[in-house]
Amino acid sequence: MVKLTFYYKAGCWLCDTVEEMLNGLRERHGIRITKVDIDSDEELYELYRFDIPVLEFRDGSTLNGRIKKKDFLKKLEENRE
Repeated sequence: MVKLTFYYKAGCWLCDTVEEMLNGLRERHGIRITKVDIDSDEELYELYRFDIPVLEFRDGSTLNGRIKKKDFLKKLEENRE
């Protein structure tokens, strides 16, 4: 099981694309996703507004923006429990 946090914003097409990718890989790769809308917190909005979508992994590393599937799968393997 790999846990990650998905920072997104409603209406963000890049966020929608990454969410589709995550949904397609979730069961096969044992991914648990916590979704956080950056509009729900002013600090998060200021931190991530130019970087969304952002995927934050257990080790504190992140992927953001145009996230490629191959980069995501590599980071996923690095964060397996």
